[in-house]
Amino acid sequence: MKRRVIKSLIALFLIMNILFVFFQNQKTYGYDTHLNVYEKIKTNIPIRYLVIGDSIGRGSGAETPKERWFVRLENMMKQKENIKISGDYIVQSGATAFEGLYNFSHSNIKELPDLVFLVFGENDRKYMSADDFGEIYEALVRMVKTRFPETEIFTITESSLTFKDFADQIKKISSHYGTAHLDMRPVFTQSGLSTKQLTKDFIHPNGTGYQLYANEIYSQLLRHTIEDKVIASLSTPLYRQKDLNLIKENKPSHLHGFSHSSLGFFGEIKGSYIEYDFTGTILGGIFLRTPEGGKLDVFIDGDYLTTIDTWWPFSKVRYLYIGNDLQDGLHKVRFETNGTKSLMNNTSNADVYIFGIITNK
Repeated sequence: MKRRVIKSLIALFLIMNILFVFFQNQKTYGYDTHLNVYEKIKTNIPIRYLVIGDSIGRGSGAETPKERWFVRLENMMKQKENIKISGDYIVQSGATAFEGLYNFSHSNIKELPDLVFLVFGENDRKYMSADDFGEIYEALVRMVKTRFPETEIFTITESSLTFKDFADQIKKISSHYGTAHLDMRPVFTQSGLSTKQLTKDFIHPNGTGYQLYANEIYSQLLRHTIEDKVIASLSTPLYRQKDLNLIKENKPSHLHGFSHSSLGFFGEIKGSYIEYDFTGTILGGIFLRTPEGGKLDVFIDGDYLTTIDTWWPFSKVRYLYIGNDLQDGLHKVRFETNGTKSLMNNTSNADVYIFGIITNK
């Protein structure tokens, strides 16, 4: 009896050792989730990426889906390196880094990305100052770093960005956080092709332009692999508002002329307004932008700040940046319809739909 027990224990011990060696070998050949993107490239392991960006981030302007920059990159990695790469996307035409920050903070990424591409700047310069952009862009970099500490971040300066102060913010933040920075402006200039030849509308690259994007990302990935680039750890913050944890407030404190509907709070008559109380230092709004969208004026603590246009060629809920660097303490924001509409709105309506505000406290 004792001999049978001893034999069973020995057999169990041998099986456990065999399983241990097997799984150790499995890790050696690429099943270690702690391998970074460059180590995976060296060993031909599949790669996951995430794009957080605007219309260029989503490849708008390409003549066909196959000519978008990330599809071209996937094909190059497969054909030249025998590595499969595939992605997830938090992208929206017209998006700013503020919208990207909010959407990313509320996203559910099921698979850990090895690469995150940040593609912003061209839209941001329409809505905010370069310093405001810098604070929000840094907050986005920090959130990605905090959530995915072993992931490489590619910060891309878009080929169409002509505002130097915005491009300088991307460069400064990229350098500070040790990201893989890619400036597409000199790449387009040095290509020998005109802007007309490289873009659909002088802003969005066409298939030829996106091929340049893919080429540069591919080259930089291989160069960093050869150099054994280290994934940088989270650095000390550059800006005061280092971490912007954005929250939604959908309950107004007062409204006049606005009515509640399944599409949020609706207003159309000039002078209608809706107010929210908040204590954050940054403010955004959640609007339904539509082909019949109108304009509304924004007042914070009684002072006019800006006018928001809710027109869009198709209906889409958008998270729009309004203001930054507010003082700590209680604030009141009023959204008031002004009865006007965009020149692009060829309907007789100037409708406004609002779901709530976004702030950081």
